[in-house]
Parts: sequence; C-alpha cells; structure tokens
Amino acid sequence: MRLKWKKIIATLAIPAAIAAGAWAYEPPAELIEYRTEAEAGDTIWSICAKVASDEDEMEELVYRTMKENRISDPGALQPGTVIVIRVKEARNL
Repeated sequence: MRLKWKKIIATLAIPAAIAAGAWAYEPPAELIEYRTEAEAGDTIWSICAKVASDEDEMEELVYRTMKENRISDPGALQPGTVIVIRVKEARNL
C-alpha cells in the first residue's frame, strides 16, 4: 500500500514540476542595437554607459559587448573603432 502512494505522488509531482517550470519561463528580451564609434579616451564601460538604461546591468552589458565585438583587450581600444552595443530598452540619446 505504501509503495502505491509513492508512485501516485511521483506521477503527480512530475507534471506539476513541468507546469511550474513552463509558467516561470520568461522569454529573453528583444535587444535593441546601437552602433557607435570609439573616441580618444573612451572605454568599453563609458561607451556602454552612454546607451544603457535602468533595465541593463552594466557588468553584463560590458561583458556581452566585449564578446560580441571580439574585444579581448579593452585597454587597447582604438579611436574610430565601431562598437555595436545591444541593450534591452531604447534610451533617448
């Protein structure tokens, strides 16, 4: 009798867990793309700060921008380099 209840509970728990996961799923936000040209003295952080909104986490935005633009050495950023930044929310520039 005890084994039967465990099977029933397990059978009910699996669909409940799947339903809870599906309910909690949030699709990724659509990102808005900005293109800007680096100027003398700019850093990846300062460029990202110009377009970031309250919806964006700066650390994540800087990391993603470096990765997407294939920047391995942010200290070697040259003036005139075109940087593509993708943010979660449009900001008035």
